[in-house]
Amino acid sequence: MKIVMAQLNYIVGDFQGNSEKIISVIKEQGQNCDMIVFSELCLSGYYPMDLLDRSDFIVEQNNYLQQIKDITKDIKAAVVLGYIDENIWSGKPYHNSLGLFQNGRQIFTYHKKLLPTYNIFDEARYFEPGNLSPVFEYNGYRIGVLICEDGWGDDSENAYRMMPARTIAKENVDFVISINGSPSSVGKQQERMEVFSNLVKDYNFPLVYVNQVGGNDELIFDGNSFVMSFDGECVATLKEYAEDVQEIEFKKGAGFVKGDVNEDGEYYQIILDQILLGLRDYIKKCGFSGVVIGSSGGIDSAVTLALAVKAIGAENVKAITMPGPFSSEGSVDDSVDLCRNLQVELFSMSIKEEYQLAVAEFEKTFNEAPKAITKENIQARIRGRKLMEFSNNYGHLVLSTGNKSEMSVGYATLYGDMNGGLNLLGDLYKMEVYGLAKYINELEGNELIPVEIIEKEPSAELSEDQKDSDSLPPYPVLDAILRLYIENEYLSEQEKASDREIISKITAAEIQDVVTKVDRAEFKRRQAPPIIRVHKRAFGVGRRLPIAQRYRSRLDIGI
Repeated sequence: MKIVMAQLNYIVGDFQGNSEKIISVIKEQGQNCDMIVFSELCLSGYYPMDLLDRSDFIVEQNNYLQQIKDITKDIKAAVVLGYIDENIWSGKPYHNSLGLFQNGRQIFTYHKKLLPTYNIFDEARYFEPGNLSPVFEYNGYRIGVLICEDGWGDDSENAYRMMPARTIAKENVDFVISINGSPSSVGKQQERMEVFSNLVKDYNFPLVYVNQVGGNDELIFDGNSFVMSFDGECVATLKEYAEDVQEIEFKKGAGFVKGDVNEDGEYYQIILDQILLGLRDYIKKCGFSGVVIGSSGGIDSAVTLALAVKAIGAENVKAITMPGPFSSEGSVDDSVDLCRNLQVELFSMSIKEEYQLAVAEFEKTFNEAPKAITKENIQARIRGRKLMEFSNNYGHLVLSTGNKSEMSVGYATLYGDMNGGLNLLGDLYKMEVYGLAKYINELEGNELIPVEIIEKEPSAELSEDQKDSDSLPPYPVLDAILRLYIENEYLSEQEKASDREIISKITAAEIQDVVTKVDRAEFKRRQAPPIIRVHKRAFGVGRRLPIAQRYRSRLDIGI
């Protein structure tokens, strides 16, 4: 049996564009194979969120679904795809569904049973769990189906969690098809392989796993679709972070024929691929003409500029350096050198006069001089305004440059350096930003990002001789505290032990001060631009905390 796996990049709500992609594959492959498999909710894009509140959303989806059904009249292959089905019984209004289409008809329907509601997921908001059989017969083969979370049951003693796989295992199937909208994060593919390898070995069925690819807001889908044999061995994979359509073959008694298998990606290569695809798709899907970035001469803006150039080309990237009263000559020179290396056009706009005027106006109006922190934020907000003016005039998206360490503790200025439409570094800790800078230089074989930028002591340069270390612990220590507090349940025991060792020499009061800063900065993060998700626990849709609350967490580091 020949099966085509279609790993495509969809836009949420673009029924015409999504259906055109699907139909194109069907027409190209439909006469030469037995089945074509697309991913979860491929027609609507994953995840529609409150677009499902709009009554015409499902009507439009169904119109395009009918077009796809009609196409199957003229091909040999059956088509498997994910779509939204209306629930005609009690409960939530819709099902997250899989349909099998052949000869212009839908000959099999399955509704997702396990609906994720943790971290970034909220499927139970609109979808009702299904109760249909996950097994069908086609061309003499018995085939089981799963929809993403259906295969992630992790408690063998909980019959509900494992119900879809257990049901399939009792049906003596030849193989299983899993359609997925599985977002990526560092380590996610290895986790998938472990989960589904154990599933396959426990229930003794080979598996076809089809995922989508592409960036949708903060979420990045890495593709990485795969095929597993009876013994849990991965025998074929599709491309990482790219569309891919491949044919695989299943032989009764022998299983799937082996193909190419991706090697595990290097840590910073995964981060790089994740961010590049996220930015590229955000620009394309939202219709921007390019990006503009404030170039301070620091590591964060430098890495953001380098990433933007890699993603969309230097001709679509603009930089503005905005020296103020406390900017060092070195920082301005470093911005010039960086943009020369990147071949990015750099504009220079001094903020000194505007800063002095703003301070004078404050004194004139309120009969007192602004506080030191107010003076610092005045500078940041002038710069943020200038970037937004450029964006308004030329249609470029402003990229903010705050890293996760700074965003965690509120070391950022609302309506200043936090201005922007997207943040590429907001899920990278400060030391990861340095690591990514060095990795980019290694890939280039030269100092694309000048070593002076990488080695200089971090400073916002908003007051005389200011250093980040005046307000924050050293970044390796800060990052360790933040990882233990923000991502604790997602860290391995080895990672936890390493972070505990790093912070074991500072006081409990210093640790608690950081934790308190994180809690108090929630109001800032709520107003921040979307952050491209890299880790399992990113700020944004996957972390929801109240702003008006008085609970103060305490970090038990276990030492």
